[in-house]
Amino acid sequence: MNEDKITKQIQILINQFNVKNFNHVISKARTLVKKNPGYVIIYNLLGSSYQNIGDFENAKETFIQGLKLDHKNIAIKNNLAMAYTNLLQYQLAEKLFLEILKENPKYINAYVNYGNLKRDINLFEDAIDLYKNALKLDDKNPVVLYSLALAYQGIGKFDEAVNYAN
Repeated sequence: MNEDKITKQIQILINQFNVKNFNHVISKARTLVKKNPGYVIIYNLLGSSYQNIGDFENAKETFIQGLKLDHKNIAIKNNLAMAYTNLLQYQLAEKLFLEILKENPKYINAYVNYGNLKRDINLFEDAIDLYKNALKLDDKNPVVLYSLALAYQGIGKFDEAVNYAN
């Protein structure tokens, strides 16, 4: 398949993903990845679609396949770490998050997702530290602010929670 045609098909998948048509993306991406296995973005879209429908095992396997193509791809590593988190494989997730942050200490998603993992296992202070690191990179990021609000709520610091929620 020529490059222009693949690029157009990938853009269609991205558009379908953005409108949350995950089953459609899965169907089309599975076919596309068989014909064009060298495109990491297809694995990322496919794995993310699986993740969004709650099929974390297929998400994990898909991200692992994509990572084999590009072992330095931070987005796929982050998504794989999220799949591990969703599968309650916290040690594997934590290892990947630490690897990502070592490779790119400015990758906000890793701070937030790693913080969410810590919050999920009731390590609220660790989560808050991670969120505050993300906040240093972007002090207006609504996801970071919301995550901080949830973490402070989790430890009963409601004034702080309201402050960050506002």
